Amino acid sequence: MTLVDLKRNQKATIIELPKDEALAAQLLEQGFVPKSEISLAHIAPWNGPMAFRLDNTKITLGQQVAKQIKIDFIQ
Repeated sequence: MTLVDLKRNQKATIIELPKDEALAAQLLEQGFVPKSEISLAHIAPWNGPMAFRLDNTKITLGQQVAKQIKIDFIQ
């Protein structure tokens, strides 16, 4: 599963960042750390960017990047 599979307000744990080292480094700086809890706040229409709640902050990512971040759903 990846971040694009989340439904609104559904929680998950980040398990793997993208293989691209530069992109992974940028995401780490923004707080996308493996084992962190994340949830989907909202999605812009027409396959627009996705806004996530991460450490009491909203962070927006394009869907192409979100597809590269693997997650595990929290039951």
